[in-house]
Amino acid sequence: MAEHNGDLKRLWRKTGILILVLFIVGILLAVLVDQAKGVLHLPKSVAEPMKALIVLMIGGAISYLLERYLFQLISRTLGAKSTTSLRFIIRLFLLLAVILSVLAAFGVGLSSVVFGGAFVTAIIGLAGQTMFGNLIAGIALLIFHPFEVGDRINFVAWQYPMLVPSFPHEATKPVYSGVVVDITLMYTSVLTDTGPIMAVPNGIIIQAAVENLSRTNRRILRMRFDVDISLDPNQLLPRVEKMLQALGYVGTKPHIVDVTPTTYSLLIVVDTKLRNDDEIRHQIFAHLVPIIQKSSKPLAPDGTSSPATAFPLDQKP
Repeated sequence: MAEHNGDLKRLWRKTGILILVLFIVGILLAVLVDQAKGVLHLPKSVAEPMKALIVLMIGGAISYLLERYLFQLISRTLGAKSTTSLRFIIRLFLLLAVILSVLAAFGVGLSSVVFGGAFVTAIIGLAGQTMFGNLIAGIALLIFHPFEVGDRINFVAWQYPMLVPSFPHEATKPVYSGVVVDITLMYTSVLTDTGPIMAVPNGIIIQAAVENLSRTNRRILRMRFDVDISLDPNQLLPRVEKMLQALGYVGTKPHIVDVTPTTYSLLIVVDTKLRNDDEIRHQIFAHLVPIIQKSSKPLAPDGTSSPATAFPLDQKP
């Protein structure tokens, strides 16, 4: 443990020294460009872009060091959730510092930026509407905390439509499900249940309907499925209810919610602690299929339905 803490301190010190060296190098290069402008008679149109390029290169290098080392160190020390706000603030200040430094390299003062012409302000406003919208939305996420890094969420957004499922259903919410892995200046990264990481613009996620599954211990899941009309519901429903009781869903009863000439639909509503819908469906349907199969017995020689074998309920999954 002591050796691990020592390694962290050394990495902290090394990262801080590298950032300081880069900062000093940037200042020296900017001074050299100013000196060369007088000695070599460099025109202003050449010297200012050179200084702006130096600022961008030094800012990019510092940003890389922060992302590669410092943020990981903070995450190890304080945890992912505690470092989200700090990381966002550092990124925001670094972005503002680089932008103002580049403008200063071109000879644009802070007062000119703040009290600039209406035309320039309108152009920047229109061109950067999406970018600044995402940035402001990221600040709102930081302030109001509808979710944090590590939370499992479902979100619905009209910008990301989805196709309706093919299995029997009621009203279905086109949700995207996953775990929040990062909140940056522009995007919220979500590790989806299908595997890939989805980068959602903050401006969209702030407008979306979000279910934070990590802030509740229980949830309700509705499952609807069709069975053949030849199956006697007076025999099937009690067996399904006993199966649900055996799985721990006490008080849950199946209901008939729809009838067609060939099938009738059963609805099961469960109150569960599990967060993954597919896991819950698999658990119930894996026990439901044998019940339906054993209830679909062929007719006996005397024309009556042969008795179905009861599903073993003494064993839980």
